[in-house]
Amino acid sequence: MDTSALHARLTAICEEITHGEYDKAKAIFELPLCGGDEVNVLAEALGMMLVRIEAREFELGRAIAALTSTREDLVWHKERLAQENNRLRAELRRKAEGVRPVATAPAMLFLLRQAERAAMVDATLLLTGETGTGKGLFARHIHDLSTRAGKPFVVINCAAIPASLLESELFGIEAGVASGVQARAGRFEQAAHGTILLDEIGDMPLESQAKLLHVIETGQVERVGGRKPIDVGVRIMAATHRDLGKRVEEGLFRADLFYRLNVMPLHVPPLRERREDIPFLVRLFLTRIAERSSLAASSLSREALDLLMRYNWPGNIRELENELERAALMAESVQISPSDLSPMLRGAPAGSFASADGHAHAPGKGFSALSQDEQARLSGAAPVGAPACWPPEAVDNCTQGGIPTLAQVELAHIKAVLARLGGNKSRAARILGISREGLRVKLQKNGQN
Repeated sequence: MDTSALHARLTAICEEITHGEYDKAKAIFELPLCGGDEVNVLAEALGMMLVRIEAREFELGRAIAALTSTREDLVWHKERLAQENNRLRAELRRKAEGVRPVATAPAMLFLLRQAERAAMVDATLLLTGETGTGKGLFARHIHDLSTRAGKPFVVINCAAIPASLLESELFGIEAGVASGVQARAGRFEQAAHGTILLDEIGDMPLESQAKLLHVIETGQVERVGGRKPIDVGVRIMAATHRDLGKRVEEGLFRADLFYRLNVMPLHVPPLRERREDIPFLVRLFLTRIAERSSLAASSLSREALDLLMRYNWPGNIRELENELERAALMAESVQISPSDLSPMLRGAPAGSFASADGHAHAPGKGFSALSQDEQARLSGAAPVGAPACWPPEAVDNCTQGGIPTLAQVELAHIKAVLARLGGNKSRAARILGISREGLRVKLQKNGQN
């Protein structure tokens, strides 16, 4: 092979190498067979160059892998920091408001003593009671009294998360399980060495119950798509408004999991069985509402409290707080009067009410059952006895002999609520008992922006 042919062959090989076809490089080492010493030296030089290229590519690949791993670690730490930030913010709010349950009724004082004993051990805890009784508040109180105080307290509502996503939320998920999925820690990992509250445990799917049982028995979790067990060392508390024993009989809840959870059962009584606490809850809620809004009423008339004491509160403490917020923001005076309360409560003395358990209960004792000091503290200013009439705007716009239509009364009421809340539609919808979208539809229907 002459020099020009060798040059052409060498040029072709170099072009192939340049385009990444490194397997063609072996042809370089065949060139010395066709040429002289100069070709031999050149071939060896090109061969060493190829080795260096491959070495650099190998090092580059390792660097890319390291950077990818570092990025994933940074994403994971960023998520943990965000979660920790949210937890600390909630902690500050909690400390500002105070979380010790209000307890003056004998049943609640007994429950507080049980809670103090439960805080001294690390056994699983099952809190039962109707919706809105404050089971989560008691769980937090027990956590704060325990040796785990200061460690994470994580709450997850098992009924609020779709069954298909619940396991990844609880136990975490590894990257690559599905397209675009990144590794993420679950709630158990977030609660490591602290406490996790599994709210509405009675609604957990059977498939997830089996994994939860494994976590209780081993103290370890495995992420979805993962094989490596992760030690979490959490204390598990569960809460439900359902009868788990009945759920077991119906085949909707695992008996072995029920026994594991029911090591320390605590039952939170409904508000109708602890009416002595209502005046103190009223004072607490009105103080909080007044702190959030300077326009809110800050006291309650004797007649209004009498209605609160007689009502049986099927929604328990949550319903009481919502009722007080609505009344405080809508009251025309600094004091809430009976006319500011919802119609359901204004009819309270007339008969009994169905509670969340589906049974009817007789009305309770009213304001007169309280001590004079309690009456004075709650009353504040003199009661405003005159009932509220139709909203003035509705009367001004009526055309039927001075009687406004239902639509006019409704629109006037909505506008009054919005005015009181500075146009905040989300809060207005919550107080009116409708969705934000429902409020928007009502306003549009009446030509209001």
